[in-house]
Amino acid sequence: MPRPRLDHVRKAQILTAAAAVLSERGYANARVVDIAKAAGTSPAAILYWFEGKHGLLAEALALRELEFHDRYTVRIQRAATASEQLRILIEAMLHHYDWGLWMELCVLALRDQSAASERDRMDRRWRAMLRKVIRDGQQRGEFIAGDPDETMFVLAALLDGMAPLLAMKAKGVTAAQVECTWLAEAARLLGPGFDSSPLRRSR
Repeated sequence: MPRPRLDHVRKAQILTAAAAVLSERGYANARVVDIAKAAGTSPAAILYWFEGKHGLLAEALALRELEFHDRYTVRIQRAATASEQLRILIEAMLHHYDWGLWMELCVLALRDQSAASERDRMDRRWRAMLRKVIRDGQQRGEFIAGDPDETMFVLAALLDGMAPLLAMKAKGVTAAQVECTWLAEAARLLGPGFDSSPLRRSR
């Protein structure tokens, strides 16, 4: 099979288009032809570079997740306190992360090993970031002493359980309610050194 010409389209452009289409339409309803149209290329070119929608979904989410974490890692590094770092992290995950695309990957991961491996890698990265901020805050005396792994597990599970409900627009679940609940639980686990006031959202 001859290699399709991709002189005008780079792989990253295809992945960006795939992420947008998959997030908007869902894995089941998105077609390779739709992604090709959004990327300005042909379905043959996409199928040459990727293993159909399976490969596209995993790689598109991996690219979006990398861009997301790189952007917020810079902000976290500039923050003066662990409390501020944690607030930046939860604001990012609660109000700016693409949970719909994440859920599409989770469903695929039930039956696809490569998708399962990618989901596991992303989950471990998110939990490692959360654990590091908590541990650093405890070591500096900003947060009360405790097991950072246990605290991380509770706070991660709380967000992982509620954020998908927001993505599904579940009745009776609002972003303000989830935010308030998470901040209150973080304050209970971390002590008065954690600022549990409402988040001031940035773009």
